[in-house]
Amino acid sequence: MRILVVEDDPKSARLIKDILELRGYVVIEASNGLSAMRIINDHIPDLIFMDMNLPGMDGITLTKLIKTSSKTNNIPVIALTAAAMKGDRSRFIQAGCDDYISKPFHVKDILDSIKKYGKAEEQKTIKHPPIVLVADDRPENIELISATLSPMGYAIIKSANGVQAMEKIRTLRPDIAMINVFMPELNGIEVCKSIKSDEQYASIPVIMITALNDADSKMKALSVGADEFLTKPIDRYELMVRVGNLLNVKKHIDNLNNQIVEKTKELKKVILELKEANINIVYRLSRAVEYIDNDTGNHNIRVSKYVMSIADGMGFTKEEVEKISIASSLHDIGKIGISSLILLKPSSLTAEEFEQVKKHTQIGSTLLTNSGSKLLDMAGQIALTHHERMDGTGYQHGLKTDSIPVEGRITALADVFDSMTIKRPYRDALPVDQTVEYIKSKAGTQFDAHITDVFLRHLKDILDIKYMIKA
Repeated sequence: MRILVVEDDPKSARLIKDILELRGYVVIEASNGLSAMRIINDHIPDLIFMDMNLPGMDGITLTKLIKTSSKTNNIPVIALTAAAMKGDRSRFIQAGCDDYISKPFHVKDILDSIKKYGKAEEQKTIKHPPIVLVADDRPENIELISATLSPMGYAIIKSANGVQAMEKIRTLRPDIAMINVFMPELNGIEVCKSIKSDEQYASIPVIMITALNDADSKMKALSVGADEFLTKPIDRYELMVRVGNLLNVKKHIDNLNNQIVEKTKELKKVILELKEANINIVYRLSRAVEYIDNDTGNHNIRVSKYVMSIADGMGFTKEEVEKISIASSLHDIGKIGISSLILLKPSSLTAEEFEQVKKHTQIGSTLLTNSGSKLLDMAGQIALTHHERMDGTGYQHGLKTDSIPVEGRITALADVFDSMTIKRPYRDALPVDQTVEYIKSKAGTQFDAHITDVFLRHLKDILDIKYMIKA
């Protein structure tokens, strides 16, 4: 696979080239837009990593040229963007970039882009050579190891001290690290500890290089997670065997981890499908009420969306907001147990009839609770308590203030707002401003004062929902 790197910063260009070449890709480089355009026309790369802030022809102009030519418009372009340019990223996508990576980038960002946008058939044929990091302050030791392992097909990256070693661990992510115990700036024990204490790199096998009689260093290295030891002077055969064995173990572990990742993806997909099916069932149940009390139209759906807006404004987590919203759509499910003659009566209810209507809260609770589902249990609590009032004058149980579940308090306000602003058999819809004034006047008595404040702050969003989801 031919990959073009268009980058005027030599350090960034070198880093990307190292990442790619160590993994067997053919890298072509350009430092400005004009030279990149010539290379693209002559060589037709399979993928382009491009800095957007180039001298002369900038990255946006170059991308537009690439994407408007029938010869090159299928080449994926990955924009390389500085963190300060975050607000401009939409311009890169509009210009035709397929994706972007923020600087400073990680090796995983580069490899993920290749996996996502590179030619699948070519990716399968590339066998990346194992990458071995050798960190030692003595050049002769590095050369001995390199001369032994390079003929075996290993790609060697070298570091003269511990700080360099950690930089290359983070940027190039080697398959194995060979680290001398005694190094300047950051010793081998500290480097090994840093590797093994970071879950991103902990799976990299570490071979510590120690002196023959340095038992103390070996014990310290073991305590921070070293996988193997080599003693000086290094025996070439022992070196080959230990590196080979650790890479085989790492390969096996990586394969197991990949299988776990794939199985986890499959499991998440199944869970998501079940979740979506359950949500669909809940919404279908909420619509069942509307077949009985059909003058309310999409009342239950609107209430659930109002509840979502209020709960979000109160600072609930995304998962909590979703759960409360779905559960609140069943607040009137108990009306299936109330006569439609009462629900659709075109005049005011008698005291006896109102007592019948009040039973819908208990019927809803009975239908939904103790099902084994936390979502339906919450829906049952909402069904039971959405007509309770803060001053204790509501029903079924005359609960007051915080003894009313917060989900019930939120739904109570959302339910009243929607009910007052839709047409009913016995009255016309009330104006929104009149309804809002009523809710304000009842803050602290009928409605929770804090929830009322949140409702008022998010009134514009709630009105958008109201006019979008009509009866």
